[in-house]
Amino acid sequence: MQDRADPHARERAFEIAGRNPPHGISSEAAALAIIEVLEGIGDTCPECTSRD
Repeated sequence: MQDRADPHARERAFEIAGRNPPHGISSEAAALAIIEVLEGIGDTCPECTSRD
């Protein structure tokens, strides 16, 4: 399959987190949250692990 996602979305997410993090969160914490979400993409769903 060809990936048709926005190739620059990851970089823009980190830029936005650095410039304008959510209220009460540091830019470093916002970047870590993005990393955590991106690393979780593609993981097996919780319901699937219970079927083993």
